[in-house]
Amino acid sequence: MERGLFNITSATTTELIPVNSGRGNISAIWVSNCSAANAITVRVFLTDGTNEVSYIENLVMPAGTTLLLNENVAFDNGNLALKILTAGTMGATHNIQIMIK
Repeated sequence: MERGLFNITSATTTELIPVNSGRGNISAIWVSNCSAANAITVRVFLTDGTNEVSYIENLVMPAGTTLLLNENVAFDNGNLALKILTAGTMGATHNIQIMIK
């Protein structure tokens, strides 16, 4: 997928922006639950490899919903990575889509 666009089809931790990639000056993160029937649980967080701090923690997203994070989401990418942890029933038609701007 294009840089800044992600399609997640399994319950896992996904690195969205790696440390020191020069991409921490972001203004918005969209997380969409594209399932027609299944809720999913998400955690969006920053990590320095040892410590973690969450933008959102254990958020249950009903089927067909989108979350927009657009306040104070920029971060020091020289030290931090942006990741998402997903849980729930997922697959090719029950996926999470993420867009970072």
